[in-house]
Amino acid sequence: MLQNKNAIASYQWGLSFQYFPFKRLENVSVINEFLFNHKGYMQDFETDYHFRFNYLSFPILINYSLFSDLSIQSGVELSKLSSTNVTQGRRTYNNFDMGLVFGMSCYDTRRVSFYSRITYGITPMLDYYRIDDLGNFAGEIHDLKNVCISVGVKFKFCHEKIHLYR
Repeated sequence: MLQNKNAIASYQWGLSFQYFPFKRLENVSVINEFLFNHKGYMQDFETDYHFRFNYLSFPILINYSLFSDLSIQSGVELSKLSSTNVTQGRRTYNNFDMGLVFGMSCYDTRRVSFYSRITYGITPMLDYYRIDDLGNFAGEIHDLKNVCISVGVKFKFCHEKIHLYR
């Protein structure tokens, strides 16, 4: 397991589409997003090393409105590594990342809303072999999963509910 690693602060931006697929469940909606995420970590040896990864992400979320101005969300985030600052990083790190998403949103019925989420990676970023003292392969290691905490603001371009039923 990698030692001396710390989180970094970064950003994300993108587009979000929310639609209501069920006529009888008006407080349930589906949110699809197309995001550009900047993730990474810092490792401290004698100096600090910054590892930065840019992902194109596609979260698929189920949104449940508890009240008119408060909702909870859950789903998955599928991500594709687009670039990194690590030399040979696209060959070293896995190009696909998947995480479970849990979050909440405030003021969803207004043009400006706020959200907070945690995304817990379920696929490892690195796959490598453990080597024993004699130089033999002693097993596989699947390590370093993305864990992201997001706090953000959404601006609605279209303020109407999109219904998938008639």
